[in-house]
Amino acid sequence: MTDVTATTTAEPRDSQLPAPLTRLLYLDWEKLAYLAIIAVALITRLWGLGERVMSHDESLHTQYSLQYYRGEGYRHTPLMHGPFLFHVTALTYWLLGASDFSARLPVALLGVVLVVLPYFLRPWLGRAGSLATSVLFLISPYLTYYSRYIRHDIYVITWAFIIFVATWYYLRHRQERYVWWFAGALALLFSTKEVSFIYVAIFGSFLVVRLIVRLWQERWFRTSLSGLRNPALVLALALLLLGAGFIGLRLQGEPAAPTVPATETTEADQGFAADPDATP
Repeated sequence: MTDVTATTTAEPRDSQLPAPLTRLLYLDWEKLAYLAIIAVALITRLWGLGERVMSHDESLHTQYSLQYYRGEGYRHTPLMHGPFLFHVTALTYWLLGASDFSARLPVALLGVVLVVLPYFLRPWLGRAGSLATSVLFLISPYLTYYSRYIRHDIYVITWAFIIFVATWYYLRHRQERYVWWFAGALALLFSTKEVSFIYVAIFGSFLVVRLIVRLWQERWFRTSLSGLRNPALVLALALLLLGAGFIGLRLQGEPAAPTVPATETTEADQGFAADPDATP
């Protein structure tokens, strides 16, 4: 695999700039390709961004964001998912004024960031693989559409991708900064939408399985398993009792609904409107 700092071009020896900045400013074919991808992403995400009429979901998001921007307050409701979208949209209203373009602008800019994020997977995908992934993100009809649509989709995808990248970098380098990236993206994910619990289950199950495998490879863990026998039995008994109680509640069933005499009719039986074929 290609290392993240690997390069096939020599750096100018007479540069007075720090080495990391020199590598950043020195353009090779890969950096030029990513610059072209960023330029196309900006065009496809920003061109005519405010011209299309707002859909139903977008109208709700823009309305609540506008109320918050006007100082009418913000009240969280699960129907509208997390608060991040409304706060960042209100911030854009404050900076640029309230319009269809400014409402969709944060989503569009984050859609451009999402296209570039595969760059950081070069240690595992290689330079060509990461570049191909960015191109697929760029031309994806799904990602392009939702990068121009004020909803939670692009926010969730971007935060989850950052979590994914930070996880792999920490497992590889064991540096604390990647934990902070992981924690920050996870906090943003939880503040965006309830689907974050599913992502936590996906990433968490992988990390738990990996931890178990790593522990099993350690001699001290295998030798100390005998001391964990009694706590494991207590935990198994607790889970067994919990499962039995849950099954008992399910078997008990719901209480029977009160019966209604045949001569009486309820409001639900009458339907939502009068029957046009019924005799008066």
